[in-house]
Amino acid sequence: MTAQPVNAEIPADYLICTSESCSERTNCLHAHVAAELTRTAATLRQINPHHPDYHEGSQCRFFRSAQPERYARGFRQAMNQLTRQNYIALTNALIARETKTQFYRMRRGDIPLSPAMQARLEKTFRDYGLNGKLTFDSYEERFTWY
Repeated sequence: MTAQPVNAEIPADYLICTSESCSERTNCLHAHVAAELTRTAATLRQINPHHPDYHEGSQCRFFRSAQPERYARGFRQAMNQLTRQNYIALTNALIARETKTQFYRMRRGDIPLSPAMQARLEKTFRDYGLNGKLTFDSYEERFTWY
């Protein structure tokens, strides 16, 4: 059984897509919320299918998966698996890449980390001596609205 996404509420003014011909329609969050919002919202923001840069299917720049993704929070435990020297070097590298405040918020688990960010962090942790898979402090299901 999949857990309920923690951010299931549709954001205000979320773009909808009403294309009936798009091959990704059944998998796209913009299409999934269209039925709900056209029924309940007083005003709507819609992707314009007549714009010259509009593309359907795998070429659509607006596509967002309708399936919740596994976001992570915090990596304190993983940092404690590193040697002191690698811990300091990794901390400095992540602060240089993200900013000091952002690094500490990510490490504590204040910020949900997308699957893409998890992959980048795992590569960085490996570069600084982590053996095995990077395990985060906790996980949650979330929609990637934007």
